[in-house]
Amino acid sequence: MKTEKHLGRNQVFELLGAKPTNPRWSWCALAQNRRGAVFTIWEDEITHGRSRLTWRHYEAQNRPGASDKARILAIVLKGNIPAYGLICVAVDPTASPRRIKEVKSQFLVRLKIEGESDEIYAEHVGKVHVLEAAREILGYPQENQDGLVDLTQAPTGNVTPDRALSIGTRVIRDPKVRAFVLRRAGGKCEYCGELGFKTASQTHYVEAHHIISLADAGKDTLDNVIALCPKHHREAHFGAEAERLEQEFVERIKALASVLPK
Repeated sequence: MKTEKHLGRNQVFELLGAKPTNPRWSWCALAQNRRGAVFTIWEDEITHGRSRLTWRHYEAQNRPGASDKARILAIVLKGNIPAYGLICVAVDPTASPRRIKEVKSQFLVRLKIEGESDEIYAEHVGKVHVLEAAREILGYPQENQDGLVDLTQAPTGNVTPDRALSIGTRVIRDPKVRAFVLRRAGGKCEYCGELGFKTASQTHYVEAHHIISLADAGKDTLDNVIALCPKHHREAHFGAEAERLEQEFVERIKALASVLPK
């Protein structure tokens, strides 16, 4: 199963339906439906498959993130709410406060939380793909598809998607558009109709493709995105008949428009 390669911590929170109290300093987030909670786990602090979530006499305990985490931990323990850990790598493990160098966003760890008050630990009891965790928390059924979550309505998308300037220009994609297209495809290439290859999670793999590329000012909307098998996706980018395929993709999306939710 495939997901976005470089999701940030807050993007993972959003994917799981868990809105943090504050995007800047929250260390964890509780799903709005209270079916799950996700906690930041520092990779260097994992010891024998366990992570400590609270400490005695720790200077960071006076920060707002600590009190917020204590509040959410109390809710999790009282309600026996499933907990997940998002593993992060610190730029400098000795720094205080820490900054995130890397988010291990492809998988979460299932946590068994034990202890009380200022001595709470989380035992790691297995990994779960971030998409599977989203389905568990949000209550969506397992479907024969590869997507972020099962959406009930077509997303609006962006006619002029945001572009973030670093050294070059990086286009900010709307993950809901990609998710909806993959859901619409149901694991089949929307051009040739063949099922994608089966993944380890028993879903069929297809890829979302922008017919008019975002680099060429294409829209990040449903009428410009098609789900393709890997063969036709590569051919669309590198094949000698790429221009012809582009026109056929446009016509195919027009044909699909009649089945999209209004």
